[in-house]
Amino acid sequence: MNSLMGNTCLEILNQAVDKLRPAGIDRPRTNAELLLGAVLNKSKVDIYLDKDRVLSPDEIQKFNRFIKERISHKPVQYIVGTVEFFGLEFKVDERVLIPRPETETLVEVVIEQPAVKENPRIIDLGTGSGAIAVSLASNVRNSFIYATDVSGDALELAKENASRNNVEGQIEFLCGDLFEALKKRSLEGRIDCVVSNPPYVSKNEFDDLPREVKDYEPVVALKTDEEGTSFHSRIIEDSLGFLNKGGILALEVGLGQADRVADLIRDRKDFKDTEIKRDLGGIERIVVSRKT
Repeated sequence: MNSLMGNTCLEILNQAVDKLRPAGIDRPRTNAELLLGAVLNKSKVDIYLDKDRVLSPDEIQKFNRFIKERISHKPVQYIVGTVEFFGLEFKVDERVLIPRPETETLVEVVIEQPAVKENPRIIDLGTGSGAIAVSLASNVRNSFIYATDVSGDALELAKENASRNNVEGQIEFLCGDLFEALKKRSLEGRIDCVVSNPPYVSKNEFDDLPREVKDYEPVVALKTDEEGTSFHSRIIEDSLGFLNKGGILALEVGLGQADRVADLIRDRKDFKDTEIKRDLGGIERIVVSRKT
């Protein structure tokens, strides 16, 4: 790829857009603005207010590298190394799934539950970057979260995110498959909420994912069985041993899965008040229920 030739903010932005568009990058100008903003540590507004500013050779070199990575369909969040989630900043890289805005709805639903208002103990299954656990620890007073993940690499990053958001004392990170890491912790019947954004992309759906997702994000955090709900089934079953009476189960689901997961919960007589909540895009995204 030829280097971008302009040296002012506006010139380099326009030339980057001309590189990104033919590469099939969706919203090329927005991508270029985000990447330049990361290089200069400036907002979009500030970039345009200072559009005639001349970039240094080092800044141009870094921006060129970012654009080249984006042309290869590497996600913007992995290129810049951070993402905002629930008003907090998280470090992200290929070890973890990029936190999505729709998952903020999952955090909101949990925070709204009376069961988590006072000194709650919460389990976050498949914590990944730690986005859910850290957000809950930051927003629920005196909460303590047990965050599990099958990936030790993901947990290392999650610990970093807990530290950078000053909640490391409220979260215990444990390596294991779903509840496995918790089975010798004497937590049975003592948990106020089990929350999870588990893998829910079916094998067929995985093949149709954008390159940004399929080629870069961890498959283990995305892909599951033909139905897309095998992890939900396991969590529903095993959560009963950990939840106290009135304890909350809150699960994120994929497009078109909400009714199926809600039925899986309703089939158990141990739950009541099962509800489906929509995300900001109007999609049925969260299934929440209460142990009887």
